[in-house]
Amino acid sequence: MRYIVAICAAALCLSACEDAPKETASPPEEIAQFADLPEQAADAQPAGPASYEIDMTVPLMEWESNQLLEMLAGSRLFAEVMRTKELTGYVVEPGKDKDLERAQRDLEQIKANLARLSEDGVPTYALVHSLDGSFVTAWLFSPDGGIIMSNSGNPYQGLGQLTEGIGVNRFAEVRAPRLRGEPAPTPADLRQLRAEDNTEEAKAKREETLAKTAEQLLPRIVGEALAERQGRLLIVGTRDTGTAPYAALKLGGREAYENWSFVVLPDIASLAGEDLGFDHRRLDLEQAVIVGNPDLSDDPVYIWKDLPGAELEAKRVASRVDPDKSRVLMGKDATRQALVSAIKERPKAGMIYIATHAIADQKVNPLTQGLIAMSGNSHYRPGHIRQERFDGMRENNPIVVMSACQTGLGRYMDGGGFGVARTWTAKGASQVIASLWNVSDKATLILMTRFMDQLKKGKAPEIAMQEAQRMTRDYRDSKGNYPFRDDPKLWASFTVYGQPSIATSS
Repeated sequence: MRYIVAICAAALCLSACEDAPKETASPPEEIAQFADLPEQAADAQPAGPASYEIDMTVPLMEWESNQLLEMLAGSRLFAEVMRTKELTGYVVEPGKDKDLERAQRDLEQIKANLARLSEDGVPTYALVHSLDGSFVTAWLFSPDGGIIMSNSGNPYQGLGQLTEGIGVNRFAEVRAPRLRGEPAPTPADLRQLRAEDNTEEAKAKREETLAKTAEQLLPRIVGEALAERQGRLLIVGTRDTGTAPYAALKLGGREAYENWSFVVLPDIASLAGEDLGFDHRRLDLEQAVIVGNPDLSDDPVYIWKDLPGAELEAKRVASRVDPDKSRVLMGKDATRQALVSAIKERPKAGMIYIATHAIADQKVNPLTQGLIAMSGNSHYRPGHIRQERFDGMRENNPIVVMSACQTGLGRYMDGGGFGVARTWTAKGASQVIASLWNVSDKATLILMTRFMDQLKKGKAPEIAMQEAQRMTRDYRDSKGNYPFRDDPKLWASFTVYGQPSIATSS
């Protein structure tokens, strides 16, 4: 039995898409909702653990151990496919011969990595998804070497139903760019879409959808174990499971962000790497390259909405760095060429921050068809990033904040996905803050401002994101309302992708 009863004390970067305020000397009426937002917010106190624990130290049964090694060996084959894609841009067929001896070495290294990462800060666990036919199996690794596994028993059909169920598709109708020549939605259409998104039926649908997603990705004993623990969870996905809003999934009746921070890793080879982790404390966050609200009016293909919230967001970020060591690009100055030059001129920059529009089309090659929207009719594509020579990036390992729509998305296979986020980490970025869908300009302004505040306090980026999500969810406007609390697509829209921080203590 894995269940035991324990009695204890309860102790325990790209923004897009909606009209938002511009920064002026006297705040105009349209940004009154931000006037009551303090520059600093109080840190949250960790929630207490449950009193009923699942014992993860019980050894796996022989068939479970064999299945685990088969999973690790198969995942390693897919990791090699993804890494070939990083280097060459081409997808090759995965090998067929599973190396079980190497899988055993990977298992021991994963255990050692989790123990090491837990020494200086919060306990670090790992969640690894694998496909068994059409079913997703979830493997949970604890820092003390324990392992449990489970699956939901329901065939996995991807996260398309998630985006539909929480209203992302409806959200995109309001915020997505449109091709030139296509009719724009009327003000009445937009009001209707917003009204539909705020009905009790829509809220209930969001709750139901997130519950079903948790049942598939955090099934049964795995979800129960996570509900009774707290710490940091490293996620290695299969197909698109790495792009779920884990912070908003319910664990034991509570949203997961209350007890967990999250880092999505590129693949199993990352989790089993001897050099897993980076030291965020050595980053020079005073030195940054910042892009905000490029002028996209001359784009011959798309009509883009102006992003005053992204502009204000970039200005707030700029106010938190050293202006003599940083470069800020706005409006018509925010071209692809200017961005590349600014990065090359600052090899020791601790952060690259891009607040604009973006597109990721999962049906095509994201390296050539995905884009980060820039001024001058020359958008920045993942393929461009892959071909750049950024001297010093692999040694410096900056954080890249992609504060724009869909920057955490891409094209998916059994071993995970590739897109703009993975392209940055392949170039040497330590972590990429990326979005899971079309995001709100207003909510992202608050989320990213809070994220920067927490980074400046010295917190690890994943812990900073956890705090920022809490603050955004609980944001109260000048009318006393909580506009984001019932809508996770607004406050849980970003994820942390890449390497975990080696130090997570305050």
